[in-house]
Amino acid sequence: MNIETKWLQDFLILSETKNFSLAAQLRFVTQPAFSRRIQALEKSLGCKLIDRRTNPLSLTKEGIAFQPTAQSVLHLLNNSAEKLRATSYAQELKIAATHTLALGIFPKILKTLKRQLPNVSAELQIADADDCTKLLKSNNCDYLLAFHDEELLSEGYERFELGAVKLLPVALSSQVNTWQTATKVPYLAYQASIFLGRTVDNALDQQTKSRLDKVASSSMADSLKTMVMQGLGMAWLPEFAIEKELQEEKLSIITGFDAINNLSVSLYRIPSSDHTKSIYWQGITQALENDDLN
Repeated sequence: MNIETKWLQDFLILSETKNFSLAAQLRFVTQPAFSRRIQALEKSLGCKLIDRRTNPLSLTKEGIAFQPTAQSVLHLLNNSAEKLRATSYAQELKIAATHTLALGIFPKILKTLKRQLPNVSAELQIADADDCTKLLKSNNCDYLLAFHDEELLSEGYERFELGAVKLLPVALSSQVNTWQTATKVPYLAYQASIFLGRTVDNALDQQTKSRLDKVASSSMADSLKTMVMQGLGMAWLPEFAIEKELQEEKLSIITGFDAINNLSVSLYRIPSSDHTKSIYWQGITQALENDDLN
């Protein structure tokens, strides 16, 4: 079956005007040429779409059934064309992210974008969570890469969930057996003022907290990881940041301490009336839809 899109457009115009002469004028072709195109569509479909015996013209039952299909096909084609045009232009996106997500998640996002949207480049702006949010709210970045944020959602920001990450309680493998049964365990904490600091603190029960002897704190998971690797204590680290060390058994999970699961990671943006920006957002989120963060 070979159907041209202009035939679908002809059919829809004719179904509205119910007049071959007027429809031909609106399509900027002669009436004989217009009639031949309608006939070609009917031949391709193997049925009559127009009842030419009525005045004004009317659709046959097959024409009535086919009308929403023609509308849907043209809508899908137009929408796809707009997306392709939007993503065909070179585009630099400014993405704000915290240190932890910039190191662990952003490279995976960029890899996906470059594979599926090769004209996209990205400028990464790294700051703490509060400053990242300010960058988005002040329109100084296009997207914010962040953990779940109820405040942004309540204010109407658009969100695309990338997935969820785990924080695992880990230490040097050589120290795990000793610390699993120890009354006090040297603890490397996130700073209390940042999202991960609040998250870990809220997740730990009082009994667990009583076993932890804080020796240092940092706003960066990578900094805590370095200290853990030097044997200075245990920490709850993102699974994506320690995959290699766990596989090589340099680090191990300490039993007796619970992992913190299902920390949602999302891209946020300010809703925009700019059609091109909206199409770009759709293209990017579709490219990332099947991406696995872990």
